[in-house]
Order: sequence, then C-alpha cells, then structure tokens
Amino acid sequence: MRRALAYLLLWWALLAGVAHAQTMHTVRAGQSLARIARRYHVTVADLAAANGLSATASVRPGQELRIPEAGCVYVAAGDSLIEIAHDHNCTVAELVRLNHLHDGQALQVGQRLVLPGFEATTTRTGRTTASRWGTARTPGTATFYRIATHTRERIRLVDVTRRATRAAMRRLGLMMRPRGARPRETFPNPPARLVELLARVSDHFGGHVVHIVSGYRHAGGYTRESSQHTHGHAIDIHIDGVPNTELRDYLRTFDRVGVGYYPRSSFVHFDVRTRSAYWVDWSRPGEAPQYQRRGDSAPVDATAEERAATGEGGVDATEAEVDAVPEPDETTEPTLEVMPAEPEPAPAPTE
Repeated sequence: MRRALAYLLLWWALLAGVAHAQTMHTVRAGQSLARIARRYHVTVADLAAANGLSATASVRPGQELRIPEAGCVYVAAGDSLIEIAHDHNCTVAELVRLNHLHDGQALQVGQRLVLPGFEATTTRTGRTTASRWGTARTPGTATFYRIATHTRERIRLVDVTRRATRAAMRRLGLMMRPRGARPRETFPNPPARLVELLARVSDHFGGHVVHIVSGYRHAGGYTRESSQHTHGHAIDIHIDGVPNTELRDYLRTFDRVGVGYYPRSSFVHFDVRTRSAYWVDWSRPGEAPQYQRRGDSAPVDATAEERAATGEGGVDATEAEVDAVPEPDETTEPTLEVMPAEPEPAPAPTE
C-alpha cells in the first residue's frame, strides 16, 4: 500500500511539473518531427523527449505535441543528470535545486527540467509556469484597449468550459466597431472561435492589455468583400510588453487561422478561417504590399534585426490579398507609430 502511494505521489509530481502553460502544436498532414522542430527553433531530440517519443518517431495529423520551452530540457531515454548538466554547462547541484529533486530520484522520459537562468514561478495550484509574462489574474478574462476610441474594457471571454459567451461576443464586437460608426449602426459580432482563441492568447501572455488596432472594416477601396475584416472575423492587435515576433509565433500555433506579420509596423493580424495562412508584408504606411514569400530575400534596406526576426518569409504569402490601409485615427496614439496596410489571404483555391 505504501509503495503504491509513493508511486502515485511521484506520478502526481511529474504531472505538476509539466502541467504548466505552454505552447501546443496540432500536427497537420505532411508534417514530421523535424519540420515542426524547425518551425519552433527547437531540436528534434528535445521535441521528441517532451512528448515521450523517439527522435525517429512518425506523427499523425491531429496529434497534439507539446513544444519545449526556452530554458527547459526534457529527459530522453538514457539521459542522466550528469549528462544533462554537462550538455548545458551547469552543475548537477543546480539542476537538483531548481527542480526540487531528491537524492537518488530516477529521471523519467519526458520529464521537464528547468535549466539555470530560467526563472519560474509557482501558481496557487502548485503548477510551474514561466514568469516572463506572468500569470493571468483571472484566466479567461482579457483587458482590451481600442486605440481608435481610447476605450478600455475588461471582458470575461469564456465560461468555465472555455466556451465563448454571447455577452463576450457582443462586448468584444462593440470594441471592434470601426471609428466613426453611428450609434445605431450594426456590425457582425466576432465568431465564438475568435473569442475563445483570444482568451487563450490573453492567458498565455499573463493577462497583459491587448491593444486593438483594427477590427471590423467596411468593404471598399482595397478592402475586398472577401476580407475577413468585413465579416468581423479578423482583428489586428499588439500586447503590452510582448514583442510582435513572440505574439506572431504563438498565434501560428493555432489551427485554421490567418496570421499576418509586418516587420515595419506595430501589430499582428489575426483571423479565423477554414484553412491556415501566414504572410509577411514589408510595406510602409501608404505603400503597396511588399510580400516576402518563402525563400525570397528580404528588402535590401532591411536591417539585420528585421531579417533575423522575419526568417524565411510568409509560408502562404501566395494566398494573401491586398486589404485596406487603416485610417490614421485607427492606428495612432501618442506612443504608437502609424500602422501600415495589412493584407488578407484570399480564399483557398478549390482543390
């Protein structure tokens, strides 16, 4: 009985060590461990170990994979504390102290170990989470600031089952109305899935304020009828204290979404759709879209920092369509620069 209880406590401790807020990836057709590892800038060995797999294992569409965090290592078969300490230029004593290990405690395949220099905090539930973004005060509740109207609103986006509520869709819809909308003018509310994903985004980044640059927009000019903005399915945002590259990478972990990255702007485009798309646009305010397709070079005047942050360019840039240039009042506030135009991926071609 005592031995069974000891094993139960050990298993609970291991679960507590990995049941923290982190990035998950849903495998798509044609993806492999190597391809997914390259996308998240992690090693195949760490990705496999984080999910209890061998480095040569195959993955199937729909399979959920845990993405290794920066500053953490996941135990692979045959690993020891001595080897891990040697590989990561630290001491066994540091690993033992940071991970609350006991003398003689055996490591388990897939066990998460925090490395020196990676600070972590413990939530009220005893779960470990990276302190870089903090912990959301009320999970599922987000604070939005609409730049165009200087409106701040705290909205409970989801219920206890993590489903969007009608009240949340209505209140967020009001925040996404275009500048200059008449009081009785009606606009479509954002879909439930967009609201639910925004709740996850807010929680992941510790409940930091989400700034809405643009939401619903009328068709006309460069904004086509097919634009996700004209249906209320798209939102352009940035988050207090969060680099747009971090926000971009996290948004791309979701399935069936559109993500647009603008190296020379201050927001990331995010929408929900039936087929995922990603694009990079180097255009400045008032310029025509300047897409960097995968494998293409960045503009000659791009800085080294911009090139490093952008990487290979837009994987699905060929699906992008020109969208409207946001009005100046939609995109500026005392501490922000004027935002450039943002593209919208065109409807997926019929297969």
